[in-house]
Amino acid sequence: MSAPDRLKLHLPLSEATPGPTAEARPAAPEAARVVVVTPDPGIGPVLLGPLSEAGYDTALAREGRAALTLLKEPPAPSLILVDLSLPDMSASEFFAALKKGRELRNAPVVVITARNTETDRVVAFELGADDFVGAPFSVREVLLRIRVQLRSRVLPANSSGLLEIGILKLDRDAHRVWVEGREISLSVREFKLLQVLLERSERVLSRHTLLDLVWGRAAHVGVRAVDAYVTRLRKKLGPAREYVETLSAVGYRLKRPLG
Repeated sequence: MSAPDRLKLHLPLSEATPGPTAEARPAAPEAARVVVVTPDPGIGPVLLGPLSEAGYDTALAREGRAALTLLKEPPAPSLILVDLSLPDMSASEFFAALKKGRELRNAPVVVITARNTETDRVVAFELGADDFVGAPFSVREVLLRIRVQLRSRVLPANSSGLLEIGILKLDRDAHRVWVEGREISLSVREFKLLQVLLERSERVLSRHTLLDLVWGRAAHVGVRAVDAYVTRLRKKLGPAREYVETLSAVGYRLKRPLG
């Protein structure tokens, strides 16, 4: 990977000159709007250019309250990139404000930060982040993760009830699953677990959430049952087992292959 593609790249002053608390760049009509919320000069200004070049309508806010004002302006954001460290409010306050805004609830939120410990990741997902990118990272990786998140907002289903991601395909109506074109046999519970993960791909689901969705609130089983079934499901998925990702102390998500 070339040096210009790394996080520490700084754009020329003409492209990264500090301006007002919030700034935006024009894009073609109907472009997905990506709002970057960070005070870090090594993140925000570095991403604006590549995001615009990739065809996104981009905006940068350096403070949490300025971002919340910006996010309420049309058009509604397609995706929000937010730092865990904001100068005027905590990350928990920012996420709480997002959840209160009806027009913002459906926009995926990706935490992008210079902080990159397990605790930071756990906190981000517990707050409601859909993905986490910690330094060091490449601009290309960020663009790929954005594309995956935006793609996952559209349920990959057709009229026949098919869900497809990479080499994995599930037919909800026929209760059949294929990996690389080869049909695999799943129990009723394993099928339901995989269906729930597929329908909410790229979203982190806690063990308690999976317990409610797959077993139901009246089920007399504990969260350990979720772990056991995920382990069994992974074994049966073979080459697609890497799609089911474990997030330590948080839960599980089904991730789409990058690219």
